[in-house]
Amino acid sequence: MDEKKVDAKKKESKAGSKKGVSRRNFLTAAAAGAAALGFPMIAKAQGPISMRWQSTWPTKDIFHEYALDYAKKVNDMTGGDLKIEVLPAGAVVPAFGLLEAVSKGTLDGGHGVFVYHYGKQHALALCGSSPVFGMDANMMLSWN
Repeated sequence: MDEKKVDAKKKESKAGSKKGVSRRNFLTAAAAGAAALGFPMIAKAQGPISMRWQSTWPTKDIFHEYALDYAKKVNDMTGGDLKIEVLPAGAVVPAFGLLEAVSKGTLDGGHGVFVYHYGKQHALALCGSSPVFGMDANMMLSWN
């Protein structure tokens, strides 16, 4: 081939690669896009989320203290972005009205035993009747 033709083809390929997408640029962009998809998008709320829970036990009961401990751990782990306030039984609704209050949205959550609501739904006895022999309070609560 003539040297002029070879030089012309080289210039043409350089000009073409500048105008279009080269294979290297395409693969770099594809790899960057795949890497971006590999990282989760984390959305942060504009302020702390506050939740009101009620337990089914009075203030001095050990199980109410466990509910308070749980709320404190969640509050600490989220750095204050999620704040759970735990109220004692009867603060908003009676202890046996907890399930309905959460269902209707009166309360955001509850801490209690499902078997308390056996009269409304018999299947809840399966979750609320734990084998407590040999378990401490934390183990019993985790069973439920």
